[in-house]
Formats: sequence, structure tokens, C-alpha cells
Amino acid sequence: SFKLEELVTISSFLNSFVFKMIWDGIVENARGETLELFHSVHGWLMVLYERDCRRRFAPDEHWLRKDLKPSVLFQELDKDKKRAQLLLQYIPHVIPHKNRVLLFRNMVTKEKEKLGLVETSSASPHVTHITIRRSRMLEDGYEQLRQLSQNAMKGVIRVKFVNDLGVDEAGIDQDGVFKEFLEEIIKKVFDPALNLFKTTSGDERLYPSPTSYIHENYLQLFEFVGKMLGKAVYEGIVVDVPFASFFLSQLLGHHHSVFYSSVDELPSLDSEFYKNLTSIK
Repeated sequence: SFKLEELVTISSFLNSFVFKMIWDGIVENARGETLELFHSVHGWLMVLYERDCRRRFAPDEHWLRKDLKPSVLFQELDKDKKRAQLLLQYIPHVIPHKNRVLLFRNMVTKEKEKLGLVETSSASPHVTHITIRRSRMLEDGYEQLRQLSQNAMKGVIRVKFVNDLGVDEAGIDQDGVFKEFLEEIIKKVFDPALNLFKTTSGDERLYPSPTSYIHENYLQLFEFVGKMLGKAVYEGIVVDVPFASFFLSQLLGHHHSVFYSSVDELPSLDSEFYKNLTSIK
């Protein structure tokens, strides 16, 4: 096995190697052995990067490319340059997180303009109006939003809260109401008492409950949860949803890689079981 300082050196080399292959235009024209080499090196790079994400061994800013100016990257993406797109696809970690957030917000703004979703007037055809009873927030939200089209979900959603008698709540800012609605919906769907999600025993990270099937429509509920989280990300609304590492790896498709090891993710599900398992090696 390698020492930690050796892993730092190896990962630095692999990071630079993959970056150069992409940024110098080698990958976009690669075929045969060259492409195979790239995928192999990239695979090992991501093994080390994901290990560093789980348990830090590299120094601060180790993975960043300081010679890559964000302004240059943004310009190349605006021009649909292939190397900039490949960089985001394969090694987004070389870009500082704050710049990735800024890039994403810019992309969302441009998409909204392209789709004609920037108009927020209540009379706009791009505005969806829903009426929600506070006592049945999840049920009403699910019924009224689950079948919205993709563009409608990306557009403005106006929420009107009513009590059980159907009387409107008044005097609340409309945008604030939607944010409150979204936060409350997310809080309810991730409540372990609902049994759609469970929390890990140690750090209480969320993952889908193995017995979520007690809900007849559990698959549709998971889809609805995904749409609500997507809407939050799309609108720049920060929500507190700490997912377990092994679940995030599944969402990101890491398990399809030949380099993936489920044992590496086991501590994020059950650290005690992982310790017991490794102790008998």
C-alpha cells in the first residue's frame, strides 16, 4: 500500500495528466489505445479523488487547476467548445466550487430566458397556481405538482395556502410562500417517520428506506422528491438534506465504474459493521 504523501504525489500527477489530455484537445479526437488510456487514468484519478472526499489526505486546493482562469472557461462554454464541456464532464473538481455554482446559475438564467420563463406576472401563461392546505401539505403538493411538465416545473409556481375551511391566508409575499412550501415539503418527505427515507446510525445521513414499499405509490413519491429537490437547486434555494455517501455514489452512477468498490462506501452506511468486517481480513 502507498503512504499518504505518495498518494498526494500520484493524485497530483494523474490530475494534471487528465487535465492536459482534455485541455490540449487530445481527448476530443482520441481513438483506440489513446482513448482507452484516458479512461484508465481518469478512473484511477477518480478513485483517489473520491477517497479524499470520504477521508481527507490531500492539502487544501490540491485538486484545483490554478492555471485555469474561470473567465476563459466561461467564454469557452458560451462558445460550446468541446474541451470546456469535457472538463465539466470528467473533472469538474479542478474548478473552485464557488465558480461552479456561478456557472450553474448563469446556465439556469440563460435557459429561463430561452424558454421564456423570466416573466413572473401572475397572469403569465408560464405561472402555475396551486392551492395548499397546511394540514395536508404533502398530499396536496404531490397531487398538484407530480404531473407538471418539465418546463412548467422550471417556471414560476405560485402557492396559496388555505386552512381546512378553504379560507385564504393573506399578507405573505408570494415568493416567500413558495420557498416556505418547498422547505416544508422537503422536511416532511425526509422525516424518517414517513418511512420513505431512513438515517444512518452514526452521523444520521439520509438514504431510501428498504421498507418504503409500504406506501403503495412509493416510486411516484421518490420521483416527486427528486422533482422538488431539482426545483430547489434550479431556483437556488438551499435545503438541508444530508444524503449518505453510498447513496450519492449510486445517484452519480459511480457503481457502473470498474474501479468502484462497495466496501469503500460501507462505512457511510454502517461504520461498526465495516470495522468488524475489516478486522477479520
